[in-house]
Amino acid sequence: MTILETLTRQTKLLSGRIHAMAVEKRVIGALRSSTPQQDDAVDFILFFADGPGQRYQLEQWLVPFESLADRGYGVCVVVMNSLTAKFVASSTRLPILLSRSMETIESLLASWGTSGIFYVNNSQANFTMLRVSGPAHVHLSHGESEKSSMVSNQLKAYDFAFIAGEVARSRIINAIPRFDATKLVEIGRPQLDVVANGSPPRLAESRVKVLYAPTWEGDGKNMDYSSIARVGLKIVTALLSDERFTVIFRPHPKTGSWSATARQELANIRKAISAASSKAPAAGHHIDQNDDSGLSILEADIVICDISAIAMDAVGLDKPMLLLHSENTEITKELAPSQTLLLKQAKDLLDHDNTRAFGDELERLATAGVTSEQRSLQKRVFGSPALGHSTDRFIEAAARVAGVRQR
Repeated sequence: MTILETLTRQTKLLSGRIHAMAVEKRVIGALRSSTPQQDDAVDFILFFADGPGQRYQLEQWLVPFESLADRGYGVCVVVMNSLTAKFVASSTRLPILLSRSMETIESLLASWGTSGIFYVNNSQANFTMLRVSGPAHVHLSHGESEKSSMVSNQLKAYDFAFIAGEVARSRIINAIPRFDATKLVEIGRPQLDVVANGSPPRLAESRVKVLYAPTWEGDGKNMDYSSIARVGLKIVTALLSDERFTVIFRPHPKTGSWSATARQELANIRKAISAASSKAPAAGHHIDQNDDSGLSILEADIVICDISAIAMDAVGLDKPMLLLHSENTEITKELAPSQTLLLKQAKDLLDHDNTRAFGDELERLATAGVTSEQRSLQKRVFGSPALGHSTDRFIEAAARVAGVRQR
């Protein structure tokens, strides 16, 4: 990131904070009727300190926590940014507490008798909340993937880390020295339960529906798993020009937030899809608007993705996939060789006008269905059974680690 890009981003963040403070009183007033009072019983809180740009991390956990509330537990979402609170209020029936004062939050937790505090990321503000003794502090993350952020040494700060399954356990133990493995609790992926019944095999229509769902560029070179700036436009252009395919584009919400190049390529892809859609409306090319990425995966016949949670969710939902990557990881080793493609190879293939060969292989993968290698990986990533039972596993684990009577 250049100095100019850094300054631009910092200015944008500052502007967002000022806006959030300007509307804070109004938002608190709107939330007052649903915010738990001082002597209410709140067993668990879902804590989120960041602004609305990261709200996707929180939103994917709202339904599992609603299920927790439906079992009779007291649940509250605690946020520290008013703009985030507005978005969350429109997405959940859970009560919400908005406060920028950690002292206020800490006092309320004591009066509520809170037994468990859950975190969806490693925001710096989490570590102020961790000073609260008594409740169990539980890290959830916001998706199962092989990104380096999944093996942060910061996991040691929490009492427990809820993980998907065996693959995550091995990844953490092997990557973090001196980590206490007893802190790891396998729960699968509750988010996939919502779409666990899936959909019948597709390909009934004349075109193969391809979901291209690249991740964002990350905030540093070691976190850049994105294919957007490398081959994104080439992939989309190749598929748009091939009448065998319908393109569904779902970029990561943070794409372009750090890299001007990624931001420009994102704009170029959007423009290409818009033009193709106008030219041939019946083709069905579109930019995906689903709130739930699981529904987006099920809509497609095949998923093209990067090293990200989308890749693991495609594995969990039994969807044929082509994984783009810059180096071999555990998932690339365990998938069938035809399912993985180095970004450099993809670029060479598309640069040398071999788009037809690329399309042929994509069509073959979609038609052949899920490989035996992918099915085997699914069990290791999410446990068995992989789908439909993770919410129950999450609720049981939450009550157990927090020492709350199960309901």
